[in-house]
Amino acid sequence: MIDWAVVCATLLGPVLAVQLQKYLERWREESERRHRVFKTLMATRAARLSPAHVEALNLIDLEFPGSRKHFKRVRSAWKAYFAHLDEKNPQDAQLQAVFFAKRNELFTDLLYEMATALKYDFDKTQISRDMYSPLFHENLEADQQTIRAKLVEILTGKAALPMAVVRFPSEPEATAAQAEYLKLMAEHLKAERPWPITIVGEEAQGKVIPMRQPEKNDSPTQQAAGSGT
Repeated sequence: MIDWAVVCATLLGPVLAVQLQKYLERWREESERRHRVFKTLMATRAARLSPAHVEALNLIDLEFPGSRKHFKRVRSAWKAYFAHLDEKNPQDAQLQAVFFAKRNELFTDLLYEMATALKYDFDKTQISRDMYSPLFHENLEADQQTIRAKLVEILTGKAALPMAVVRFPSEPEATAAQAEYLKLMAEHLKAERPWPITIVGEEAQGKVIPMRQPEKNDSPTQQAAGSGT
């Protein structure tokens, strides 16, 4: 019996050692993934619309399985927070304040339960208040939301792009020539001067023949010819 025990120990020892090592490596990887999810949520709790924050939330069901009893409170807190995220924001300003205060409370509960399950020493006040969020980032996020909403309205035809013309581009020489042209045109029309006509033909090609002024004794046909018509 002693000999058989020695043989079995000799044969099974390396196998058990390898299996134990694999188990420890798998346990260490799972633990690191859970800590990574919690750290991401803590680091982005002031920017909850960031892709990293949303991705970490979606990993809770995977990294904190319901088969582990010590993750039961984490999953309950996540379900409550997820249900509140699925609700529509109220239109009334006072109701919105209560609505988002409840959302912050549920999110703090979730982080607190995750911290407790992972052996972190955090209280709810520290989780909800001890965070740094620059005003620049808040303004940038608000501006991006406004731009996105207005751009969608324009592209879907619900709104028009506002435009205001400050001045038209112009050349000084062209503007002066146009003003001189309009001045001469006005003087010509007021004085009822005849218009010069260029007759294109074999005999008088390219020559400008000024029309005479119509006289009072001319017939209507002669007056029309004299006026350039």
